[in-house]
Amino acid sequence: MTASWRSVPMPAPVARLPRTRAGLPVPGNASWYGPESNGPMFVAHDADLGAHIACPCSPGVGTPAFGDQCPSRQREFMLRRRCSVCTNAISLTDRLAFLGDATLSFYLEPPIHLACAAYALQVCPKLHGAGARIEVALTRTYTLRETRLTGVNAVLKPTRALFDYQDPAARGHLLEFYVAYPEAPQRVPAPEWLARDVEQR
Repeated sequence: MTASWRSVPMPAPVARLPRTRAGLPVPGNASWYGPESNGPMFVAHDADLGAHIACPCSPGVGTPAFGDQCPSRQREFMLRRRCSVCTNAISLTDRLAFLGDATLSFYLEPPIHLACAAYALQVCPKLHGAGARIEVALTRTYTLRETRLTGVNAVLKPTRALFDYQDPAARGHLLEFYVAYPEAPQRVPAPEWLARDVEQR
């Protein structure tokens, strides 16, 4: 966290999130680990997803892992257009943001309300420290694809492939995450966008 994170105004929905011991709110898509978190991730099967990685963690139970996404909530947030920070739905009429490296054309982190994006850019040490290497992609709509684990390579590292959303050919592989492709996004370096946002308040 940045040294001045306590002085950054916190959006009301963010203030309702579980907190770290220091008081920093934990994003809704973060994984939680610990003896009370009902165990590790596991492989599940159902008719809609096929084989998929499931996660039984509960926000606020155990220890949060910033940077690790709960696959179950990540997919839910992507599919239902819910903010990865505050967890609330983003209206179909509202613009939303994706945050990520400026070289990306797709995003693994779910969409974010604009107010939550501004907050995250100021208090998250990874985002704040990356400066202009982080880009804000503004859009109203996005399309989904699936990342599925397809096997292991010669050094036993997992291999992955991208499939169209709900592609029947993907069902033979293990679903990990959904990936979002923003449609006709307006891309702005994070510091520039944040400066504009602060000026408009």
